[in-house]
Formats: sequence, structure tokens, C-alpha cells
Amino acid sequence: MRVAAAFLADAANVREGTLGVLSGFINTINRPEYPAPLGATLVVVVEYDENEARRGDPERSFRARCEPAVGGGELFSLEGNFSLGGGNDSFGYIPMVFPLNEAQIPMPGSYRIVFEGTGLERVDVRFYANATSLPELDEE
Repeated sequence: MRVAAAFLADAANVREGTLGVLSGFINTINRPEYPAPLGATLVVVVEYDENEARRGDPERSFRARCEPAVGGGELFSLEGNFSLGGGNDSFGYIPMVFPLNEAQIPMPGSYRIVFEGTGLERVDVRFYANATSLPELDEE
């Protein structure tokens, strides 16, 4: 089992196992001032094969957390479960969508969302937050 894709998008949805994405692979956000809302959706697609479907419980847990790329504490996190579809002889993809529109980014800089799950290698979704306005000058 592996993460086949993980990225930020403007919006995404899953309907009948099909993933719909609007403006995917966001790697930069631009905001006039901070703290500011992330205003994006985390999309993760997990791929599994027949061997994985036969092994253990079909229910798997995951956790995602956002943090500065270098140093600093966790800004926000989410966790839950996902299920492998079909039966023991199946393979496929599990698309997952996590709206993070209101999640707060404290300041301009480089960030990552770390996604980890049972039986999955960790994957980092990186993005950069830019300020679109200049800081005020101190007049002395």
C-alpha cells in the first residue's frame, strides 16, 4: 500500500469512488496579511493491491499534521480511518479529501503537511506562504 498522490487543491470531492479536483497541485498561497486561512483542500490517494487487501484489518488509520518546514510546532492536525474497498482479491485506489479552508497559517514561510497512516510511508505535502503586501516601515 502506498500514497499514489498527495497535494493541495482549490477544491475536490469524491463521488462513487471517483475523485474530482479543481486546480490541483497548489504549492504557493498568497495572502495580504497573516495569520490567514490556508484556503485549500488536501487530496490524498492511497493505492493498494491484492496482497494488502488480504493482510489484516481493512480499516486503516491515518493522521495528518501541518507544521513549518523547518522547526516550529504543529499548526493543525486531523486524523481518522479509511477502508480498503472490495474483497480479498481486489486492488484499487482510495481517494480522500480534507477541506482545510479555515485552517490558519500564522506567517509567511515554508510549510509541510505530513500524512502518515497504518501501513503507509510518510508523505510531505509542501507549500509556501507569501505576503502580498509590504510590511509597514517604522518611521523614526
